[in-house]
Amino acid sequence: MSVAVSFERFSFRYDGAESDALRDIDLQVHEGELVVLTGESGCGKTTLTRAMNGLIPLVYQGTMRGRVAIDDKPVAEWTTSDLAATVGSVFQNPRSQFVNSDVEAELAFGCENQGLPRATIAERVHESVRTFGIGHLLHSRVEELSGGQRQMVVLASVYATHPDVFVLDEPTAALDVPSMELLGQALARLKAMGKTVIVSEHRLWWLSDLADRVVVMRDGAIAGSWSAADFGALPWETRSGWGLRAWRVEEMDARASSPTSCEKVSATSVGDRRGEGRVALETRGLCVSYRHRRRVIGDCDLTIPAGTAIGLVGANGTGKTMLARCLCGIQREAAGTVELAGTALRPSRRAGSIYLVMQEPGYQLFEHTVARELEEAQRRGFDRDAPKAFSMESLMEDFGLAELAQRHPLSLSGGQGQRVSIAAGLLYGARALVMDEPTSGLDYRNMAVIARQVGRLKRHGLPICVITHDYEFLCSVCDAVVSLDGGRPSTPIPLNPETLGRIRRLLGFSSVH
Repeated sequence: MSVAVSFERFSFRYDGAESDALRDIDLQVHEGELVVLTGESGCGKTTLTRAMNGLIPLVYQGTMRGRVAIDDKPVAEWTTSDLAATVGSVFQNPRSQFVNSDVEAELAFGCENQGLPRATIAERVHESVRTFGIGHLLHSRVEELSGGQRQMVVLASVYATHPDVFVLDEPTAALDVPSMELLGQALARLKAMGKTVIVSEHRLWWLSDLADRVVVMRDGAIAGSWSAADFGALPWETRSGWGLRAWRVEEMDARASSPTSCEKVSATSVGDRRGEGRVALETRGLCVSYRHRRRVIGDCDLTIPAGTAIGLVGANGTGKTMLARCLCGIQREAAGTVELAGTALRPSRRAGSIYLVMQEPGYQLFEHTVARELEEAQRRGFDRDAPKAFSMESLMEDFGLAELAQRHPLSLSGGQGQRVSIAAGLLYGARALVMDEPTSGLDYRNMAVIARQVGRLKRHGLPICVITHDYEFLCSVCDAVVSLDGGRPSTPIPLNPETLGRIRRLLGFSSVH
């Protein structure tokens, strides 16, 4: 079997960096193989993918040593157009790949650049639409799509160009479970077609039946390589000790048996206020419209008691992020109220009282260093006279940010940026927290760190809304789960070992899992 991608003692250091991002990489990926790259946030996975698709050195300059080749031809000898036609890339942030304003034009763009005939382009677009199940999005504008929908469109647009090698960097960070399973089916078809697939990923369970090999990276080097069967046979304690996520759904289920909070709640207590004087986050008859036209959230009544974390789940595009933006005062409601401790707050007051940790942290990181970002969050805290539950020093240590203190926030990996954003929210000292996909791009170790911090916030009495597709994180931190369907929340389901089957069905797991 021929070698599709090869690295020979390859090292790379970004311009201005003090140490190598990649060190002495020796790796061969054979034609038709599906290889999973995994490891802790910042271990070098994304840098390795950039070396495969030519973004290093075309976009990211630095010092290279060794050799990287596609089909035994050094990447430096490929023309940009030929390499782009051979290696299809899906980036961690889908916004960075859009060129057009509507979905249909985006799907056709890569094929048009290849100079394909109009009939071939139309055939490829419709094939991609069928493969990824996005027919309902074909005539939508990109700006109207949710994060998960954007990711599926990017995947489909790359698929339409028919590359020989697919390189996917955290492709499921914004996807719901049905979309992840649809992606898995698409990758299975690619394997059957003899395509080579490299997936850089933290969430591993969906790849357990697809992967041929798992490569674990640590500190810019390859720590080990296993067949999928041998990797799955490693003890869970060993893999989690390396900062790796669950390989099987049963391993995620086990997290529900050891929650971060010793208090579990019933469906009744989740729906009612708890304790006079305690701060509950509530909505009453809340309606939210998209640009004053299409109503996305309607008659939403939701109560999150003090000291409780509620997981808000639902398919991509059901309005979860829009609800989060309204709760935090970024978007104005069309009707109804958002209340904190029994007091209805207008949007300008919610912006200071309820802190939103955004799905894409780059949109809320503004300072020139990580340290400065956290200092400003602490200085601008909502209630400056109140005692601080967290200190900057303790959070930098807990979140592993000390060595990143002088880095620019936008130079961080997705997982590192997410950690900075959450730490800033904790330092801001808001009275309630809304987290929109807080674990996208996070390894197990940092997911566990955030779970512990959520537990601390619960003990301090904060109501917390966690919007997520991440079943592993739900099992780790949430007291109950609410599904958003048709713009209205379902009756809360307490999260415990007896309800896991119902919750998996809510998330969209197939019977296979």
